Amino acid sequence: MSSRARSIALALALLSLSACDSFQGGGATKAPGNGTPDAAVVASTPLGQIAGSPGSVVALSTPNPYEGNPQAVAQGKQLFLRMNCAGCHAYDGTGNMGPDLTDTEWRYGGLPVQIYKTIQDGRPQGMPAWGKALPADDIWKLVAFIESLGGTMAVKDYATARQGDQPGERIAPEAQAQVDVTATGPGIPDSGPSKP
Repeated sequence: MSSRARSIALALALLSLSACDSFQGGGATKAPGNGTPDAAVVASTPLGQIAGSPGSVVALSTPNPYEGNPQAVAQGKQLFLRMNCAGCHAYDGTGNMGPDLTDTEWRYGGLPVQIYKTIQDGRPQGMPAWGKALPADDIWKLVAFIESLGGTMAVKDYATARQGDQPGERIAPEAQAQVDVTATGPGIPDSGPSKP
């Protein structure tokens, strides 16, 4: 066999091996119950908390299959460190150049499925999309770790998330204009500048 033929055979072997197993950064913890939520349900989750947006009750009320699972939380923390989330959000989640994950202010929603979508799809101004690099199970484990930090919204509060941010709350810049127009109509006093 010539050296060129060996090189081609080696390259084909490596390609077939790499296609056999995807990256499973979080370990072997399996989602309890019925597994992870359906991708179509996650995809129907509205972006952020824009007042008056219809949103999907089913999507917003989607629980994290790993919520409260100590092993999944530990694996989510390891992923948080390994994927360098701490570089933007700090090792304790209190935020650096990225937002604080321990408070109750969420630009794109603090429900488990909304946090999942933020990790999966990324957000403007710096949050990369991890959906192609991480399988759904690992993203849910990251969400479980973030939930353990204490600043997220409980699934039972999904109705509040559908109502949207109140004037003066910190929200996504692209949603601010709509809120300003709604909040300061005729006879409605301006609530002042929103906090940074």
